Parts: sequence; structure tokens; C-alpha cells
Amino acid sequence: MKKRPFLCIELLKTFSKKEIADLIHFVSCPCFNEDESMVGLLKSLRRYALNAKEFDAEVQYTVYEKTFANKSVSQYTLSNNQRSFLNAKMNVLMRLAEQFLAIQALKTNVSYKCELLYDTLLKRQQYWLLNRHLTKHKKELSQQKEKDTAYYAHQAKVEKVNFNYLHYSGQLIQEDNLPDLIFSTDLHYLLDKLELQITALSMQYLPGKKEYDLSSMKATTSLLNLPQYAGHPLIILYRANIVLMETESEEAYTDLLLLVEQYESLVPITILKNFYTTAINYCVAQIHFGVLDYVKNMFNLYKLMDSKNLLIDNGFISANDLKNIVTAACRVEEFVWAEEAIERYRSYLRKPIRDSVCHFNLGVIAFHRQDYEAAHNKFIQVDKIDRIYDINIRILILKCLYEKEKEYSEPTMQAFRSAHKYFKDNQSLSAENKRPFINFIQILIKLYRLRHNINATKADTERIKEKLEQQKVNSDKRWLLQKIEELGQKIK
Repeated sequence: MKKRPFLCIELLKTFSKKEIADLIHFVSCPCFNEDESMVGLLKSLRRYALNAKEFDAEVQYTVYEKTFANKSVSQYTLSNNQRSFLNAKMNVLMRLAEQFLAIQALKTNVSYKCELLYDTLLKRQQYWLLNRHLTKHKKELSQQKEKDTAYYAHQAKVEKVNFNYLHYSGQLIQEDNLPDLIFSTDLHYLLDKLELQITALSMQYLPGKKEYDLSSMKATTSLLNLPQYAGHPLIILYRANIVLMETESEEAYTDLLLLVEQYESLVPITILKNFYTTAINYCVAQIHFGVLDYVKNMFNLYKLMDSKNLLIDNGFISANDLKNIVTAACRVEEFVWAEEAIERYRSYLRKPIRDSVCHFNLGVIAFHRQDYEAAHNKFIQVDKIDRIYDINIRILILKCLYEKEKEYSEPTMQAFRSAHKYFKDNQSLSAENKRPFINFIQILIKLYRLRHNINATKADTERIKEKLEQQKVNSDKRWLLQKIEELGQKIK
């Protein structure tokens, strides 16, 4: 059974050195904290606990002894009462850390600040000061070019405060802002609903997920069709995105990409990426159905995202995004572009996995160039990244072994069996997720045996092909068919 984590320790481990230093200043202020032991406790945790592998009994003893010198403690161990006392103090510190984070968030999120400050100014009847804030704030909002759901949520809050200001100051009869309040409130509601619908449609494709009841969306159709909303760029794009997800038609795919090109200058970069991702998912589905023209389409979409700097998020690129663009480039033999992409994004990978991700992707390029020895050498240098990479490495190493071996090798056969057992016994994968890989390895083993059987006939390859065709799912049916064809030609 997994141990319950110490929540205070887990939270503090997410703090940078500067944030810890700032938190010490924060808890030193009597305005926020009157418990004098908090500064000492935080300093002790910083020195003895935050870099420790585990907050075990020994570390707890050290922290207690260094923080509460005035309290007696037996040698090397804490009593139940002392542990309870330490936990109670850590809970107090955790509440202070949460308060510190909330205050820090107010510095960067103007929406939260205006919601808290403006309501307070209203209650104190500071109308002149509030009006000055509102005038400046509304001017800043009007100058913002990229407008997303959060923007309209923010605008709705400002308009609501403005409405209350006019009401409480006795000016509502002379003037009101109801049209602006209604517009921003409606837009926030509609965009929020459309985003939820897209999320629900995406979730339905996950293994084990049931369909969601989206009937409430029908009730918003009449509101969405009103001229003031129907022509809004984000609403147009979200609806086109939904049509593609629901119909999976080439017409909807083309329409979405044309609309993205038309409105991209008005769409925040974080949202723009989502539309390209939906289009790429459509390409993947078409490739799965055997429409191989979409291989080039998918690469062009990744290339477009790369040129628009859409693959960087908060200073980092996802390891899976890099894997996907390199694989797409290799499938259209854009090997030099793929190598340049790896170097271009190397510094944007998270440092703990940077080298492994680069080794993996360079291995993918070598594999597609049919340099299987070099590919194998790259793959065995990859450390733990995540489950998706782990699965890909295992399958690619099996392919390298198959391609490299000129004579039958029992160690290679054992590697195939071990991989088969790994997928069969893996508790983190559902039966539905295991089956494509198990089926792949089963066919691979049959092919390997046949390849090194001097008595093999063309009929043997046909039987393997028939077995492959009978499988409902296979992680790489196309590659296996290619190997069967090659083997059949060799036997012939």
C-alpha cells in the first residue's frame, strides 16, 4: 500500500529557492503569521527535508530537534505526541504557504485582483478610486488583440463591477452598461460550453470512457446562431473543430484549416495549437484507414506548427510532440529536417529527460534510414521517460533485432518472448491496450522463425499474412505486411 504523502513537504518541494526565501519573509510578517516557530520550522525543512529522499522518522526527528530546541526529545526518536505536534505545526505552515501562493497569483492574474479589490472598494463606497481603476482597466481590455475564454470571463467581471458601481453610486438611471455586460457574459458562457464539448468529444476516444450526454449543447444553438455571436472568430473556429470531430469528413477537415488560416491573427497561440492538433488527429485516423496521402498532410501540419512556434508551451516542448514531429518527418523521408528539429528543440526539453529524448528520436531517424545498428545503439541509451516512450522503445528494438540478424539467434528469440511477457503481464495497460502489441509480437516471432527456416515456402508467408489479416488490432500492421512481402520475394 502506498504511503500517504506529507502534503506540506510535497508542496514545498515545488517551490524554487527564491520562492522559499520569499516565503520565509512572508511567514516572518506578523500581519500574516503570529506563530514564531514557523520561520524556524521552514528553515529546518529547507535544510534537512526538502532534498531528502523521504521524510522518514530520522528526518522528522532532526527537524523537530533543530526547530523546537526548548522541548525535550528522547534520543533518535519522536513520541506519538511529538509527531502529532510536528504534524500540527506543518499544517499551519502549509496554510501559510497556500496563502503565499494565492497572494503571488494575484500579482499575475488581474482578473482575480479586480474581483477582490473592486468589490471591496464598492463596499467602502470608494467610487472615485474605483472609477479610476475601471476606466484604466476597460481601456487595457479594449487594446488586447488576442481574446480567449478567459478574456471574456475577465471582461464580464469588470462589466459586472461597473454595473454595480453605477447602481450603488446612483447613476444607473442616467447610464448603464447592460449591453456590454450581456455580450461579455454570453460570450464567456458560449465559449466555455464549446470548450467543454470539445473536451468531452476528445475524452470519448480514451479506452474505457463512455459517451457523455451533450444534449445541453442543443439548447445553446439558438444563442450561438445570433448574428453578434455567430460571426465571432473563436465561436466559428470552435464550431468547425466540433464538426470535424463529430463527422470526421474531408470537407470538415478542409474547412477547419481554411478558417484557421483566416482567423489565426485573432486567436491566442495556445488555442491555435488545439485546432492544428484536431486536424492532425484526423490525418492519423485516415492513415489508420489506409489513406496514405495524409502522411504528407500530417507532416506539413507539424511543419506549419513548427514555423508558427506553436510547439513551445511555457518555455518547454512536450517529449511526445517532438517524437510525433520526428516520426512524421521520417515517414516522408525528411531526415535532415528531423535532425534539425531535434537540435532546434533540444534546449526546450526538460533537463532530466533531455538526453534520453534526443537519443530516442535520433534512433528513430537512423531506423527509418535503415541503419539498424546505429538505431539500436541509440535506443539502448534511452533511460526512463514515460510509458509511451517505453512502449515505443521496446517495439523499435524488436524491429532492429529482426532487421539486423542474418542468422537465427536464440538470444534474439528470447528478447521477443520477454517483450511478449512484458505486455501480457503489464498491469498498467488495459487488455484493450495490450492486445495490439501482443498481436504484433506474435506475428513477428512467426516471421523470424520462418525467415531462418531453410525449408520455408511461399505458402508459409501466405499463412502468416492470413493470420495477420484475421487480427482485429495490431500496433504496426503495415510494417509487418512489408516484411511478409519482402520475405515472400526472397523465398520466391
